[in-house]
Amino acid sequence: MDKKSLTMPGAEPFLFPGAFKRNGVLLIHGFTGSPAAMRGLGKYLNETQGFTTLGIRLPGHGTQVDDLRRSTWRDWLTAVEDGINLLQGMCDQIYVAGLSMGGVLTLTAASRYEVHGVAALSTPYGLTRDWRVRFMRPLGLFVPKFKKPAAVGNRAETSYAYYVPHAIAEAAELAQLMQDGLSKINVPVLLIQSHGDKVIEPNALDLLSAQLRAPRLETLWLEKSGHVITLDVEREIVYRKVADFFSAKP
Repeated sequence: MDKKSLTMPGAEPFLFPGAFKRNGVLLIHGFTGSPAAMRGLGKYLNETQGFTTLGIRLPGHGTQVDDLRRSTWRDWLTAVEDGINLLQGMCDQIYVAGLSMGGVLTLTAASRYEVHGVAALSTPYGLTRDWRVRFMRPLGLFVPKFKKPAAVGNRAETSYAYYVPHAIAEAAELAQLMQDGLSKINVPVLLIQSHGDKVIEPNALDLLSAQLRAPRLETLWLEKSGHVITLDVEREIVYRKVADFFSAKP
């Protein structure tokens, strides 16, 4: 019988079991993207460090774009909770790494759940300063979706080619939740951003750093990449930095 999958080919979640039980890493993709954006990082951490890596698929993502019209930030954060709970049954220490909105979820998780360290990659500080965001919910009643700007995406990550106004409004609320929790984070934090990122604030890394009170904070600026740094030309630098950060002794 033919497999009738609702998930886009290549957008499936993944699990790479580690060689030992000690460390597990939850990997969270970005807004309109899929686990494909985090698979290479997950495979690298598994093969070089022996970590168990779990890449989740956020609700409304990796299927069809209209599914984003029903998803909320609570659904996305619940998926992160589920991933952490799953890893707790497999690993002694849990780390989280996320890209873009996945980075927002990562920092939110660091302020709410028991994790040992986080890496936020290409993470925006917020969407609330953009005056257009306040019109997204009413706009969604008339315009269910609109084409993404060319600067946003790497199609290799099986991302949607459209934005959904309802989902943008949900992402803005999630960013506010993250901001409210930044000062509460008490685990090591790694922030990575590229100067070539045309999607988030040019100084997002600095805005996040200014609000963090983490016991260990490391930052890295890239020069040649765009927004999806886990798939771009400097991805190996990103992989090594995240691996070194999660492997460092407390």
